[in-house]
Amino acid sequence: MPPEVLRAYHYHLKGLTARETAKLLDVSTRTVQRWASEYRFKEKARPDTLQQRAAQLRKQGFSYQEIAATIRKSRTTVYNYLKAAKR
Repeated sequence: MPPEVLRAYHYHLKGLTARETAKLLDVSTRTVQRWASEYRFKEKARPDTLQQRAAQLRKQGFSYQEIAATIRKSRTTVYNYLKAAKR
């Protein structure tokens, strides 16, 4: 497995979407989807809630705006999710 595909698989297992993985690897979303199909990426572990997902993305260095776009919520909602997650 090529190094880029291996990194994509690693992100996949962490629960990132093809779109998020593509952004991190600077390739197209379709390329990541093709790799997932070709190399038969296993089922990934997904966070149970959007709040957990937002916290996970923040730990990975995503900005509030990027998290909001990824989980399709407003920046204010992301802020509130992360504030609640700290408690």
